[in-house]
Amino acid sequence: MRSRVFALLALGLLAGCGSDSPTTVTSLPNVAGTYNAYNMWLVQFKRFHDGYSGSFNCSGSVTIVQSSAGQLSGFAVVSAPCPQLSFDLTGSVASDGSVTFTTGGPRPSVGQCPAALDTTYTGLISDKVLSARSGADIFCPGPGEGQHHFDYVLTARLT
Repeated sequence: MRSRVFALLALGLLAGCGSDSPTTVTSLPNVAGTYNAYNMWLVQFKRFHDGYSGSFNCSGSVTIVQSSAGQLSGFAVVSAPCPQLSFDLTGSVASDGSVTFTTGGPRPSVGQCPAALDTTYTGLISDKVLSARSGADIFCPGPGEGQHHFDYVLTARLT
């Protein structure tokens, strides 16, 4: 009996050891799923040499798989009216729902500008809505073309 009491006291003392600061456990929001919208991407561009600028919209979807550690993987799909493309996606989510991920971006349906590859988006997933932004400088071949800057604004809802 005496050894049991001693063992319980020792366990109590050991449990009291450690840091005086409380342990905070932060949970990550579950952002996994497929997000889509008819006008999911707003793409704005500006040609460097003459300042010509414009914008266009593309529909599509983003499918996200999330690990317990908050790592993201999946893919993005660009659909009509833009040329159809798909890109791998990797990234992470923070406890406040902010996301950072790398994937591609749409290319214009006219001209010779290529799609953006491996561009980094930053944004937020809140109330089942994904909002993120990225930018890329892209060289567009062809007469009168050249270097352009593209801004990609992605907005889609979890379905």
